[in-house]
Amino acid sequence: MKTRYKIFLVISSFVVFYLSLIPVMQFCLESYGDCSLWQELILLTRPVIVSDDLQWSGTVDGIEHPSLNDQFVQNLPFVVSMVILPFVIIGFVVVWERK
Repeated sequence: MKTRYKIFLVISSFVVFYLSLIPVMQFCLESYGDCSLWQELILLTRPVIVSDDLQWSGTVDGIEHPSLNDQFVQNLPFVVSMVILPFVIIGFVVVWERK
């Protein structure tokens, strides 16, 4: 199999995994089963667009928005599981094919 097809296979498998989490979670909830594994996978692979860590600053300014560092820390599981991991796997595929 050519290298580009292997790379496409890695990318498509991550996309399919990501897109299948929500329907599988919904099916699990409807069947009244233990869905803790699916909940953890969704929490691991979801990007955090809006932070829930809005805090009152104790001043007249009111709500203190999270810093860039807080946003990065909250999105770290998504970046590692859905960006860095596929790149590492693709890197191994490319290196293996060049041998």
